[in-house]
Amino acid sequence: MSTELAMLTLSGLLSLMLALLTIAIHGAVFGGPAIRGNRENFPVLSGVSGRVVRAHASLNEALLPFAIVVIVTSLCHVTNALSAGAAEVFLGARIAHASFYIGGVRILRSVSFYVALGATIVIAVQLPFGPAG
Repeated sequence: MSTELAMLTLSGLLSLMLALLTIAIHGAVFGGPAIRGNRENFPVLSGVSGRVVRAHASLNEALLPFAIVVIVTSLCHVTNALSAGAAEVFLGARIAHASFYIGGVRILRSVSFYVALGATIVIAVQLPFGPAG
């Protein structure tokens, strides 16, 4: 498995971990019967609980473009040391982002968000956008 695909897999596991934490928080706050329902009228969570939910949503939004560029670079066989390093930076920045988000550290949360976004862009520029030849 390439480094890029390994980092994508670990990023997916990070999302899964945050999803499980989100489920646990909703269960603790609203109770089991409520979370088994349609959840149409849940109030917005605040404090640490709300930050966990938002950190998970933010990761999932970042994960889609990251996954697309990693998979396409792998399929096109254009992975290299730069794309591998960028994938590692993405994962590290997203772990930091989740930690800072949950901890309420605003400026570092934003910095880590942009670092991960930049890492995705670095991988994307490796893609051959011209016609196949």
